[in-house]
Amino acid sequence: MLLPALTGLLLVASFPNIGQGYLAWVSFVPLLIFVFRSETVGRAALGGFVAGFIELFGLLLWIPTVMHQYGGLNSGLAWGAYAFMVSLLACYPAATCAAAKYLMVRGGKYCLLLFPAAWVLSEYAQTLFPFGGLPWLLAGYSQTDWLSLIQIADIAGIYGISFVVLLANAAIAWVVLPEFRGPARFVPLAAALTLVSGCVLYGRISLHRYEKLPPDRRVAMLQGNLSPDDSESVLVEKYQQGYRRMADSIKDKKVDLLILPESPSPVLFQYNPAFENELKELSTRYPLGLIFNNIQYREKEGVGRYFNSAYYLDGNGRLAGVYDKMHLVPFGEYIPFKKLFPFIETITRDVGEFSPGRDYRILKIGNHPSNAVICFEAVFPALVRRFVFMGSRLTVNLTNDGWYGRSAAPYQHLAIARLRAVENRRYLLRAANSGISAVIEPSGNIQASTGLFQEQICMGRFAFLSGKTLYTRYGDVLVFLCAIILFGFIVFSEFRKIAAVRGRNRGGTNARRTQ
Repeated sequence: MLLPALTGLLLVASFPNIGQGYLAWVSFVPLLIFVFRSETVGRAALGGFVAGFIELFGLLLWIPTVMHQYGGLNSGLAWGAYAFMVSLLACYPAATCAAAKYLMVRGGKYCLLLFPAAWVLSEYAQTLFPFGGLPWLLAGYSQTDWLSLIQIADIAGIYGISFVVLLANAAIAWVVLPEFRGPARFVPLAAALTLVSGCVLYGRISLHRYEKLPPDRRVAMLQGNLSPDDSESVLVEKYQQGYRRMADSIKDKKVDLLILPESPSPVLFQYNPAFENELKELSTRYPLGLIFNNIQYREKEGVGRYFNSAYYLDGNGRLAGVYDKMHLVPFGEYIPFKKLFPFIETITRDVGEFSPGRDYRILKIGNHPSNAVICFEAVFPALVRRFVFMGSRLTVNLTNDGWYGRSAAPYQHLAIARLRAVENRRYLLRAANSGISAVIEPSGNIQASTGLFQEQICMGRFAFLSGKTLYTRYGDVLVFLCAIILFGFIVFSEFRKIAAVRGRNRGGTNARRTQ
C-alpha cells in the first residue's frame, strides 16, 4: 500500500496551506499504477481508500479541534468522530478505483484512461452525500493559483479542472507502465499536453478580456474579528459599537457599499430597536447601503425556528430583503440524524440549531440583482450557479472562519470561493469575521485581502456584471458526459463478454457435431 499512501501524501502537499499545486499533476500516478497492477477489484478499492484517507486526514485536521472546543465532545470522541467522517469520505476514491479496475477487467487495460471520468463522477457525488454533501477540496482546487488554467471553469466548472489534472496523471502513468510499448504509448500524453495547452491559451485570452472590464464601485468590508470565546459583554460591545467605530475610521468617502461578515450574533436585529436604528442609520452613508448577517426568528404553525440570514438595507435605511441560508453546516448549525448523535451539540453559541431556508432569493443592491451565500454555501458550485442563472450580477459571501483557528481551513475556504467567481464570471465579495476577507475578481484574481485574526477593513473595487457563462447556462454537463461514457463502456464490456461466451459455446457445439 506504499503507492496509494504516496498519492495521499502528495495530495496533502498540493492544497493550501502547503499549496504546492504542481504536485497534483503527478500525485495520482502512484495510485493509478497500483490500481492497474491490482489483482482484484477489492484490492484496487482498498488502495483508493488508503489514498483518500491519508489525503483527507491531513487536509481536515482542524475539524477535531472544532468538535472538541465548540461541539462539546471530549478529545477522544472528537478524534473518533473525525476518523469516522474521513473514512466515510475515503469511500469515494475507493469506489473510483474499484470502478476503474472493474472496467479494466471487463474491457481491457486501455480502460485505465477512463479513470479521470470516474474520478469526476465521484467528486460530483460528494456534493450530495454524506450529510447533504461535503465537497471541500476537489482535485481542481489545487490549481487555484494558476489563473491561466482555471479559466476553463466558466465552461466546465471545477470538475473540468479536475478532469484535466486527472487526465494528465493517467497519461503519465500510461507512459511509465511497461505494459504499454511502442510509440503509441505517448499518444495519451500528447493528447493531455494538447488539452492543457488549449486550456492555458483560453485562460490567457480570458484574463486579457476581464482585465479590460474596469470596476466602477467601491466596497468596504469590516473584519471585526469577533471570537466565539469572547464573553457576552465583549461580543455585544464589538457587535454594536465596534463595527460603527470601524466604519467611522474609513477615510475614503466614496465607498458605495458596506458589508459586515457572518459572526457571533449576541444582538437580534428584529428585536432590538436601538441596534436596528443604528444599522439603518449606518446604511444611509452609502449609496448602495449595507449587507450584514444576523439571526432571524420566525414561527410557523406554532413552531419557532431560527435562521442564519443575510439582511439587505438600502441607501435610504429601508430593509430591502432577507436571505435565509439554505445549506447548513452539519454538526455546526444542525445535527443530522439527531437520534443517532444525541451527545453532540452544534458549535454555534447563538442558538441550539438552525433551520434551512427554502428560497434562492435574489435581492437588489441599488437597481442591480444580487445574492448572498453564507459561509459553507460557497463550496457548492450548483448552489452559487443557480443564483447567477436567475439573474444575480454580484455574489456576496458572508462567512465566519474563526472556528478553524490558525489552521489551513481559511486558506482552503478562500481557494474554493475563488472558483465560484470564475465559474460564473462575477465579482465575489468575501466578508470574513476573522479573515480572510477578499475582493475576488471574475478571473479568480484576489484584488484585495486581509490577514487572519486581525481587526481590519478590506476595501476594493467591483462591478455588477450581467453576462452568463456556458457553465452558468448549462451547469455540470461534463459530469453527465462522464457518466454516459462510463455507463457506455460498462454496457459495451458486458455485451462483449456475452458475445464471447456465445462464440465459445457455438464453437464447442460445432466441434461435437463434427465428431
